Amino acid sequence: MSIKKFLDPAVAALRERKNLVFFFVLTHMVFLFFGEWMVARGVPGVLGLRAEMLQEIQELPFLKPLTGPLAGSLFLKITYTCLFNLIFGAFLTTTVTGLVFFIPYVMAVWRSFMIGVLFYGLDTSGVEEVVFYGTVVLEFGAYCLSSAVGTDIGLSILLPGRKKTASRMEAALLSLHQGLKLYRLVFLLLLAGAIWEISWLHYLGPFIKPDQTPLP
Repeated sequence: MSIKKFLDPAVAALRERKNLVFFFVLTHMVFLFFGEWMVARGVPGVLGLRAEMLQEIQELPFLKPLTGPLAGSLFLKITYTCLFNLIFGAFLTTTVTGLVFFIPYVMAVWRSFMIGVLFYGLDTSGVEEVVFYGTVVLEFGAYCLSSAVGTDIGLSILLPGRKKTASRMEAALLSLHQGLKLYRLVFLLLLAGAIWEISWLHYLGPFIKPDQTPLP
């Protein structure tokens, strides 16, 4: 299969959901910068949450394979990161939850806000900031697409007429079938994000450390 044949259905599915995708792009951007702004303003509750996150981040279960059995293999770390983000970060968290159409929006707000809170003010170099924002663009781009798929499914159940049918089940299945084509782009973005992030971290080492404190 040529690259064009592989991507054409995904591009067509993207065009059909362009308004939803744009909505999620805007949501991620607004709440990412809102989280950073809250830290910059020194909001006590947010700073306390941030300090707690920095202490716990090294103990997150999904990170343990990267610092444990997979630590020596760049290929395995990239594969693990891509698949984890595809299955848990995208499909289960932002697409399956779309059965209740507004949950992907809630997840987008929370995820982008917390990333903004976590990263802002860390004592990082210019290279590390490039790594971070490059990862955000690629991974959040994928999550915007997967969230659009989930929301479209939920809206089709709620309003089956959007798919020109009176059957909620038929509308949901049609939306799912069309949306899965968009997952070709989701996969490519997450693969690129994993390669970008893990390759840099493999050589630079982690730049979010548990003993860091917020900068004023």
